[in-house]
Amino acid sequence: MTALSLIIGTGMLAAGHGDAQEATCGDGPVKILPDDTLSRIASRCDVSEGALLAANPSIDGSGDLQVGATLRLRTAAGQGLADRLNHIGREANDAVGRIAGQVGASAQDLLDRNPDLKGRLERLGRRIGLGDGAEAPSLTLSPDHGPSGSTVTLTATGVPKDEPLLVGVGTPNTAFQVLQSARTSGKGTLDVEVKVPERQGDTRLVFVLRDGDAVKLTSKPFRIAP
Repeated sequence: MTALSLIIGTGMLAAGHGDAQEATCGDGPVKILPDDTLSRIASRCDVSEGALLAANPSIDGSGDLQVGATLRLRTAAGQGLADRLNHIGREANDAVGRIAGQVGASAQDLLDRNPDLKGRLERLGRRIGLGDGAEAPSLTLSPDHGPSGSTVTLTATGVPKDEPLLVGVGTPNTAFQVLQSARTSGKGTLDVEVKVPERQGDTRLVFVLRDGDAVKLTSKPFRIAP
């Protein structure tokens, strides 16, 4: 898996958009609710966002939260160097994906247009044992706007070959909810059709792909329009 590999997380199907209930914190893991953010969890559990990030190295931001999954509130004893190095790789992948989305390009296009950045990330991957020269993952959607209930085609490249993925949806920078599962091709690609869910009051959604317990691919926002 490269430093720019697909960042993914597993979990169970969760309650609907309007079913959020206050989750107890205590000393144990806390359950992620619909529309949760790191800030909301930190507030209700009386911890800092930094502490949540340190205790959950697979989480780089609110968009990595999966409804129905749990977060540790404290750093686990024995969290080692491997976790920290993997975190560096995930941060690099996430940063490239965010920038690519802002300029309307795929992560691979962005790297191809910026060979210096591509070279630095590849060198970083080799130094920490994550680089294998694989294509940087990307996720696109078509169309990028439409009504609730319409069909969207998600296309991913550079993902693990012949692997099951979870397909999720949520508002930008909040917890996502799993919609369905899909399997990648033997070439490391994926084409899957999903329905735009009914989301009262929301005007923008993002779709995500997950696999394993690491990182994520996130689409550009889909605009809900009549």
